[in-house]
Amino acid sequence: SRPCVQSSRRLRAGNMWSQDWSNIYDMMIPFPDKANIDVTDTMVAKNWNVTYMFRESERFFTSLGLIPMPQEFWDYSMLEKPKDGREVVCHASAWDFRNRKDFRIKQCTTVTMEQLVTVHHEMGHVEYYLQYKDLPVSFRGGANPGFHEAVGDVMALSVSTPEHLAKIGLLENAMGDNETDINYLLKMALEKIAFLPFGYLIDQWRWGVFSGRTSPKNYNYEWWYLRTKYQGICPPLPRDETNFDPGAKYHIPAVTPYIRYFVSFILQFQFHKALCNASQHQGPLHKCDIY
Repeated sequence: SRPCVQSSRRLRAGNMWSQDWSNIYDMMIPFPDKANIDVTDTMVAKNWNVTYMFRESERFFTSLGLIPMPQEFWDYSMLEKPKDGREVVCHASAWDFRNRKDFRIKQCTTVTMEQLVTVHHEMGHVEYYLQYKDLPVSFRGGANPGFHEAVGDVMALSVSTPEHLAKIGLLENAMGDNETDINYLLKMALEKIAFLPFGYLIDQWRWGVFSGRTSPKNYNYEWWYLRTKYQGICPPLPRDETNFDPGAKYHIPAVTPYIRYFVSFILQFQFHKALCNASQHQGPLHKCDIY
């Protein structure tokens, strides 16, 4: 049998599903004496709030000649978790109400660098909506679902660079010595490379269920078989068919196809390279900021 890493370590320090390991970056920084490229503490120290995060994201898009958010966006979006006790689904999402003017984001935003990247991702969806809002309804959609996700993420590739963080006042020194570059590239790998096996296996599991190959009594077994096969992790506690661990991932009960995210994690780097070429960027791709 294949050895695996118990996912409890990921649960304590990383991502709940082990799909993104960037939250354990501080435990494994190759060169800890270099500038911290996770700027969460700086955002808090500079009194950033949720509205400012969305306004900063809007400035990024308008710097590229794209469309400012309509007033309805600011009036009707849910950018923070309601404080009146309402129960809401906090999973971040962007919405097109198909009337050419009402576009919203629903997100329980907190002031962190990770959430700043998510803000740009969700606003990227809205910018895509705005580009095709005047087309017939049947044409208001991405070229494929992976394109839509990649459009959001490609902006975040610029936003997370030390060069961009310095431009918006969140990093004092963006000097790109080799050690700082290695720190940054490791953090990127913990997010982007670690995701690929997870992004691949979700719909492997779903397709098995839909085809009938995976019977209800094997739902949880198949889930952990794929998690171990592709990610090399196993559950921290014994699991059996009285558990339904796939349901803990929002996209499973929400019936949201997931292969789009796997595709987008490839496309976004192709998009990024094309945009950097168009901006006449000189130098390594990981230093490109199209802002």
